[in-house]
Amino acid sequence: MFPRTKGSAFLVLCLVISASGGSKAGSQPSDDAMPSLQTLKTTDYTRAPSDEHSEGMGYSALRDLVNACQAHSRGLTVLPNFREPVLTRGDTGIAVFRKVSPSVVLVLTANIKDNKVTDSALGTGVIIDPAGYVLTNWHVVEGYDGAIVFFKPTVGTEPAENSSYGVKLVAMDETVDLALLKIIKPPSGLTAVKFGELSSIQVAEDIHIIGHPHGNLWSYSTGVISQIRDQYDWKYTDGSKHLARVLQMQTAINPGNSGGPVLDNNSNMLGLVAMSEEGQNLNYAVAIDVIKTFVNSSLANRPRGAETPRQTVKGEVYVGHTKDGLPITKTVYSDLVSYGVRDQKGSPIELIAETKDGAILTGSKPNAFGGFAEWTFKPLQGETIFVKSSGIAPDLISARKSD
Repeated sequence: MFPRTKGSAFLVLCLVISASGGSKAGSQPSDDAMPSLQTLKTTDYTRAPSDEHSEGMGYSALRDLVNACQAHSRGLTVLPNFREPVLTRGDTGIAVFRKVSPSVVLVLTANIKDNKVTDSALGTGVIIDPAGYVLTNWHVVEGYDGAIVFFKPTVGTEPAENSSYGVKLVAMDETVDLALLKIIKPPSGLTAVKFGELSSIQVAEDIHIIGHPHGNLWSYSTGVISQIRDQYDWKYTDGSKHLARVLQMQTAINPGNSGGPVLDNNSNMLGLVAMSEEGQNLNYAVAIDVIKTFVNSSLANRPRGAETPRQTVKGEVYVGHTKDGLPITKTVYSDLVSYGVRDQKGSPIELIAETKDGAILTGSKPNAFGGFAEWTFKPLQGETIFVKSSGIAPDLISARKSD
């Protein structure tokens, strides 16, 4: 179990949204003609009427982008530690790892403490559908905004070569400690893990586990099924209570393994690692029949069409104009200030965001969904992060700018 801190708690942001038009209505100015951050801060504003429309992108959407970029930035400090494991458990273990490890992902949430990735910010997930559905634990993602996933590197671990993908929450069930995520724009060629059958599980059966214990990425461990426990109840240090059929296992489980698959000798998934009882060599995984029920229900009930936007924080709205006469909307929240500059037709052109710690997020190429197709995130220290988005949420996050 991971001790957790809410994702919003570690971020106190000051985001600045900027957009500018040229001297002619509808024309696109050059980057040099865009109003600077300092210009937007020093513009005079007056309080807008209570019904004045705020910026197109809401507070939650902006926070998700910053969270995703920060999680990716921190992930780049973890990935160079990865080395392909040397497997010594025999041909079966090697075959299982090689077949399933590309379907196991690293899940990073936005819980960053003291500028470091913590166990509570890192977990495991497994691809269960080629369309980009990822299964993990409820306790891995509960309480966080803007999780991302990394895939296992095929060759090398150069940070600039590694990209992460934004995910959205499809469903979660606190009682059975399961969550289903969807990669917003998944890469092609994903391979899903195959589900096994509860009826085939035998006590003393050999099992194989892949996960990221204490940040040791894509680690392999093995063990045996000790027992199948019906209606097993457990709780975590945050007080959350859980009840489900579980597999009791004798194997090595540590923080970071949560959400990893438990596999048989044929690479079929028998369960999902949930927790361990420290000092007792007792480890537990949610059983495959519980997983099947949760996944089938989640996919059957998933919303069709456009996503319902999350409710956002309401702020105080002010209005102003650039020297060229372009309207600016300034919205002040308790931990966020946004400046939205639009062209003379009312359409946004660019977004600039500055966090309290000095990082700058810039969005360009407005899209039809009220967001921006391209983003850059420049932390006070570290590499610049580049983001692609087909809507509001981040799709692909990378340390290397694509062509």
